[in-house]
Amino acid sequence: MKALKIISDLLPIPSYTVIIICFFFPFLTIKCNTTELVSVTGFDYVIGNDVKDKMEKSEMAKTIKEKMGKDMFDTKTETDSISEDGEPIVTENGEEEAGNLSDLSKSTKDEKMAKVLFFVIMVVPLLMALLGLIISFTKSKKKALFHIIFSTIGFIFLLAYGIMIKSSGDINSISSMGDGIGAGMISIELGNAYFVATIFFLIVIMFFAMAKYLKNLYKEEQQIREETIEEFYSKEEF
Repeated sequence: MKALKIISDLLPIPSYTVIIICFFFPFLTIKCNTTELVSVTGFDYVIGNDVKDKMEKSEMAKTIKEKMGKDMFDTKTETDSISEDGEPIVTENGEEEAGNLSDLSKSTKDEKMAKVLFFVIMVVPLLMALLGLIISFTKSKKKALFHIIFSTIGFIFLLAYGIMIKSSGDINSISSMGDGIGAGMISIELGNAYFVATIFFLIVIMFFAMAKYLKNLYKEEQQIREETIEEFYSKEEF
């Protein structure tokens, strides 16, 4: 049990430190064959830079614009507000059709919501790692419980991030853009830093859950042993 206590005091410090450091390394990478085009760190999401922001400023965006004649993520076409005779579509009130403007506004709102969502998903595990690191230096009797709670929350949020990235509309649009300049050339992958952070959260969860189980098992064995000794001596008295 002494060895278990020593490990429980030492393990969280490097684990949470590694997790925090991982946030400054790529959580998402976009490659063309083996060449990295764009990488997004966990901290990028925290400061509000998402995949779209990074892509729009990348060399890949310039290449796609040159080869395909349109900007990244731009789904608006020249004929959206033009009738068959080449004139703008006008409503009964004499105003040009505003369908595209409403679509653009909706898209902008969705993008803002997505940024806020990814911000929360990244801030929470980072905050959990910071709190876990702080609690590691305290003498609280409930440290093990805190570590389990913090690591579980961090692990769940990082897992949710991975699932959301795989089903992200922006990611799918990047892939479809890539088909236009060379099918199968562009690949989108979760970065190594993401997997390392997720694994370290899982290690902390598993260790402290096991330590708590062993501690409770040890207490039960001690109690049974004490009860057996008491019963033995009580029989001898008779």
